[in-house]
Amino acid sequence: MRNHYAENVDLRTHDVRAADSDGLVLEGYAAVYDQQTDIGGMFKETISRGAFDDVMENDVRLLLNHEGAPMARTTNGTLSLSSDEHGLKYRAELVDTQASRDLYTMIKRGDISQSSFAFIVGEQDINDRGDRTVRKVSNLLDVSPVTYPAYPT
Repeated sequence: MRNHYAENVDLRTHDVRAADSDGLVLEGYAAVYDQQTDIGGMFKETISRGAFDDVMENDVRLLLNHEGAPMARTTNGTLSLSSDEHGLKYRAELVDTQASRDLYTMIKRGDISQSSFAFIVGEQDINDRGDRTVRKVSNLLDVSPVTYPAYPT
């Protein structure tokens, strides 16, 4: 995945579901706040409330597993982002393609039930154990329903 973006891009995961509405609409949390997770045995990480405040207007895409053509995008209004007490929430109106219909079906069945986000760290604190708290994200690249999440929540 580092080849897809760059070496300094991090990916993390959270939940997603198919919305009860007309059309192909997904809703989920790309990130949850104040919950620590183990990042592959390298270190533990927590995302702080407010970490995304400065990047909510970024040109963000919704991708499957951080790859492929965008199925929704903030700049055309088909992907919206918001932050609440729980985390970074997204709502995506998927493009009507076979890939989007397949994704929507896999989410409705529960085959895919978690989300992730690709980002670049802006500000962080690292404690004496090497655990990281992300205080600010400098760039939010994508939100993605994923098969394997880094954060189980």
